[in-house]
Amino acid sequence: MERTVIRNGFVASQDPKLGDQDGMDVLIEADEIVAVERSIQVADAHEIDASGFIVMPGFVDAHKHIWQGAMRGVCADWSILDYLTSIRMNAARFYAAEDMYAAHLHGGLEALNAGVTTVTDYCHNILTPDHAHEAIRGVAESGLRTIWNYGFNFPPSSSPFFRSLQQRVDFATELAGRYFTSRDNLVTLGIAPEEARFAGSEQALDTQIDTARNLDARIFWHCNGTTVEPPREVAGLHERGKLGEDMLLVHMTGTEDDEWQMLADAGASVVFTPDTELQMGIGWPSNDKARRYGVTQAYGTDIVSNNSADMFATIRVGVQAMRRRQIDREGALPTGVPFSCQEALAWGTSEAAKAVGLDDRVGSITPGKQADIILIDGTSLSMVGWDRHNVASAIVLQAQSVDVDTVWVAGKLAKRHGTMLADTSRACGLLVEAKERIRERVEAVGGFHISPEEAQKRMLAVSSTEHGEYDFS
Repeated sequence: MERTVIRNGFVASQDPKLGDQDGMDVLIEADEIVAVERSIQVADAHEIDASGFIVMPGFVDAHKHIWQGAMRGVCADWSILDYLTSIRMNAARFYAAEDMYAAHLHGGLEALNAGVTTVTDYCHNILTPDHAHEAIRGVAESGLRTIWNYGFNFPPSSSPFFRSLQQRVDFATELAGRYFTSRDNLVTLGIAPEEARFAGSEQALDTQIDTARNLDARIFWHCNGTTVEPPREVAGLHERGKLGEDMLLVHMTGTEDDEWQMLADAGASVVFTPDTELQMGIGWPSNDKARRYGVTQAYGTDIVSNNSADMFATIRVGVQAMRRRQIDREGALPTGVPFSCQEALAWGTSEAAKAVGLDDRVGSITPGKQADIILIDGTSLSMVGWDRHNVASAIVLQAQSVDVDTVWVAGKLAKRHGTMLADTSRACGLLVEAKERIRERVEAVGGFHISPEEAQKRMLAVSSTEHGEYDFS
């Protein structure tokens, strides 16, 4: 059995029993952490000197649309309506299966490079079966631990492959039997039902939720994503008996107090994407409400078509925004801040792992869990002199993705001495080719932006039919 000992590091374990300790060793056997102790004595082990490094669990990005990596940065100055109309109702339909592969291979490597070892990939652009197969192939080849979400969404199309909800249900079942027969795989299955506005009916939405449960897949759903006339989508799930502990609900900015209590009672979790939510007018992340009601919460990077894939940046933006918001509400505090760096770090590690249903496997450096571990260089220009009395502050407010020196996923090295071990040049080349193909197709029909009238027609077409057929003439 292959063994690795990480020697003499500062272990920020995220395990409440182990806490934060300097001068610790971590023993990895095969894919598992088997010991976290001082001066571990073991023969025939590969040794990694972690003196000067922070040893921590890899980040868990609890909400990301990896497929949008081939449109990097296009919506940097857009609102949520711009995004829905220009990408979801327009550019998405120009992806070919090979573009999905390129985006997912590259996106998996990009995440690993930034110290993210687990991603919930909300893949809601499955235009044909090959789009799904190639997306799964891409993340699998990257080596990223991925909860791949089968997205029931589809953009308007002149010739849709799937012409009924039942066809999409049947294909989800087929994929589950082909790729997702073991929870031990690095790539596991989640289900992302259509948003309530696009599902067409409560019955159609419930069919998608039931499909997830029939396949023993966790449910990930865009929910209550507006503060204008709160949609009460959580209440709707509760009233229909569909709210459950197997759900991770995304954005949640328009969630009312009684709905937060429903979430707590059901054991459901939530995830916030502060970069997107703050920019696009979705609303403030609701970390304060989740904490008040005891709801497990996480953070995600959401869309590389807008934000970076860097969880350091996402957590930093989120916690600082929430600190400011609470101070605005309650007035300046005589001492301290409303949210600690340790809380924020948990939203990207241990709490996030719980939210995505993998806390028995990842999210902390705990014996018995998978060896998803990263080393942060504490001697770098941006980290040297870090406060050893508050390692969470150094990670959340000081560290950058460039400081990620080493990455393991399930005990397998993905990055060492600051260099990715995979062929990143190939992945980058494939992504550039995909980006150019998609841009050419989009420009051929007049660009990303369409008129408000046309956007409304397309959204109505998607929400009012099973097959998504739309006449673009």
